[in-house]
Amino acid sequence: MSINNTKGKNEILNTENDMLINQSINNNEDMEENMNSKEEIKIKLTLNNKTFNATLENNETTKELVSMFPMTLNMNELNSNEKYNYLDTNLTTNASRQSRINAGDIKLFGSNCLVVFYESFNTSYSYTNLGTVDDVDSFVSELGNGNITITFDVAQ
Repeated sequence: MSINNTKGKNEILNTENDMLINQSINNNEDMEENMNSKEEIKIKLTLNNKTFNATLENNETTKELVSMFPMTLNMNELNSNEKYNYLDTNLTTNASRQSRINAGDIKLFGSNCLVVFYESFNTSYSYTNLGTVDDVDSFVSELGNGNITITFDVAQ
């Protein structure tokens, strides 16, 4: 009788172990699925006949923005640190207070102001993070002073 009890306990333990293993596999699959949904979106910005790559976060705002590509915008100079354009369409926002802006950051101010930063500085404003230019130094040196026309498109 003690052999049967031991065998029964082992079967119960094996069943519990199988359940834990299956749960672990399911959790890993869920984590992989979440990571895949966080894939970055590659775009290109063209100005002065030069193209620069940028990497956008994969979120609702960037998906809405990219659905409007290709688009060419007159980006206005502001504060000697950014270029901006008010879009005709409001986008979904997920704004958060920023403590630091970095050169090359691409952000949304409010629900329709697309901003590309070319200087790093501290701030207390709230933005929705969109992404960043990949080769910041070359991009910043190409922007220059004043307004500039930038074409945004999906990278091929």
